[in-house]
Parts: sequence; structure tokens; C-alpha cells
Amino acid sequence: MHCSIFKWNALASIAIFLVFAYLLVPGNIAAGENSLVKLENGLEIRLYSPKNVLEMSTRDGDGRLILTLSDGVKYELIDDICDPRIVNRGDGSFHPVNEEWVIDALGKVDVSGEKIKMSVNVYVLPFPRSGLLASSSCDDCIFLSPGVREIARRAVACTATHEFGHVFQGHFAPEGSGGRWADYLRIRGLKDSAVYSVDASHMNRPAEIFAEDFRYLFGGAEACSSGKIENCEIPLPDAVSGLREFFVALVEPAGFEEPLALSNYPNPFNPSTTIRVALASLAPEKRGEIDLAIYRADGSLVRNLYRGAVSGDELTVTWDGRDGRGMPVSSGMYFYAVRSAAGRAAGKMLLLR
Repeated sequence: MHCSIFKWNALASIAIFLVFAYLLVPGNIAAGENSLVKLENGLEIRLYSPKNVLEMSTRDGDGRLILTLSDGVKYELIDDICDPRIVNRGDGSFHPVNEEWVIDALGKVDVSGEKIKMSVNVYVLPFPRSGLLASSSCDDCIFLSPGVREIARRAVACTATHEFGHVFQGHFAPEGSGGRWADYLRIRGLKDSAVYSVDASHMNRPAEIFAEDFRYLFGGAEACSSGKIENCEIPLPDAVSGLREFFVALVEPAGFEEPLALSNYPNPFNPSTTIRVALASLAPEKRGEIDLAIYRADGSLVRNLYRGAVSGDELTVTWDGRDGRGMPVSSGMYFYAVRSAAGRAAGKMLLLR
């Protein structure tokens, strides 16, 4: 009986939330069609409200609520607060985070005034995911889980900014790729792999420290209101020499002194194309590490294709039309972007399935 009341309360709370979200949320963050919000700091946020998420979800043969993303990835949503997987049932209801607070928090991210030219998908979940009860991120997606009680504004800001820190890291300094990631580990003093690794406790995972550093250094006042980071055993980010400059350098605009010759063939293509970057005009001492990544037309990252030094005068890499998860991408216009210490350049290509 007790759980039945809990379940009714949970469903009633979600229904009320969705009605008010539909009627009261401002037009640029309204429920219904997912909303594209362009922020002054350069970020483009495609926000999926709880209503959007429910519209993307269906019941399977066992009655489970399954959220299916556009790339085919599926998550089971736990819509019953009396489910044994929910250990803490709070006040008996799930409480989605406030959408306006999320947008406000991401809009206050300020990397020393530099434009952060990224597109991010933010899913405001009405229910937690099985096996992933907490908020998380993956590639260019942020998933914000509901609470079992109302979530305070500063907690929303802290979580949203931390998860964006993960997306930022994956975009500019992917873990384990060498180069910028190795620079981060060196600057931050995370040299002991016996202590700091992907298998370490949560606070000692380098990716988590990176996200906390980003939140602390560049989040707004609410995101940084505690004045702390998760790992209290290491120096605060603003006490680490060169750390702020490292982050800022990741997004500083730059152009090659001489235009690079970029091409891909075939173009249009299906299913693969070979990208060539002519480096003869770039002096070897100015090349450093070369990055090559694929982006969608909206600026969202598809896949990091190459990162490393190039010994000759040309970089040649084949893209098989798949994203970072190994899934085939849909037909459309894509961009390949080259970055090095000397600047950036980009080309476009058309995939026709």
C-alpha cells in the first residue's frame, strides 16, 4: 500500500511538472520540439525537456520504459520510485532539474572570454536510468538525472557545469590520446598511475578531476559556490601554475600563417572517404601534434579521427562514416577540422547513403 501511494505521487508529480513546463517555460526553452538555445559564450545547447524524453520513450514487451536516442542508443528509465533499484525514495517523487537553471548555468561558463564553439545535447530526464542513476555525459550529450527531492539551484549549476566539463574534455583533450591530455596530467601533477587512473576511486579519476577543474575555474558563482572540488587531497585548480592557461589555450582562436591544402576523395562518398592534409607549407617545428576530427553541420563532434605527430609532408586518414561509438552516421554534410600548434583549418564533405 505504501509503495502504491509512492508510485501514485511520483506519476502525479511528473504529470503536474509536464503541464506547467508546457504552459510556463519561456519560448526558447519550451517543451514540445527540442529547443536550440544559442548562448553568448558560443555554446549551442539543444535541450530535451522531460516531455521530449517521454516522447522518445516506449514500453517494451516486459513493460519497461525505454528511451531511444537518435543514434540508436537505448536506456531503460525507472519510472517507479518503489523499484528496488531506487534505494533512497526521498519524498516519494522524482523531481527533474529546472531547465532554465541548466541553461543559465551553461550560459555563465566563461573561459576567459573566449568563444566555446561547441554544440551540446542536454537531456533533462524525468526518471533515472537503470544502471546510471546519477547524471553523466557521453560524447556531446549530457544526461541530467532527477532527484528524489527538489534540487537546489546551485546543485543544478554545479552538476550541469561539471558534466559540460566532461564534454569539453572529450572535445579538446580526449583521455589517453597523448598530446593535450598528457600536458594536462603533467600540469595537474597526476603522474602516479597507481593512484590516478580510470579504475581508481571516483575522486582520483583524471577525467573527474578535469571536469571539477573546469567547473571551478570557469563555472559561474553558483556552480562554484562551495569553493571546493571533489578531491580535497589535491591543490585547488587556481593554485596550480599554468592550469588556467592550459584550458584557455584549448579554445583560443588561431589561423594558419599559410593556408593548408585540404581535400577528401571521393566527395560525395559512401561509405568511406580519404582525407588528405598537405603540410609542406608548414615548417616542421611549427607542426607539433596534428589533430583531425569529424563534426556535424551543427558543430557537434562525430569522431576524433587522428591525433599525433606527422613525419612526412602529408597526413592521410580514411573515415569510414562511423561515429566514435562505431555506429554508422546518417547522410548529410560533415566537416573535417585540422588543428595544430600553428592554427586550425577545415573542409567539408557530403555523405550519401
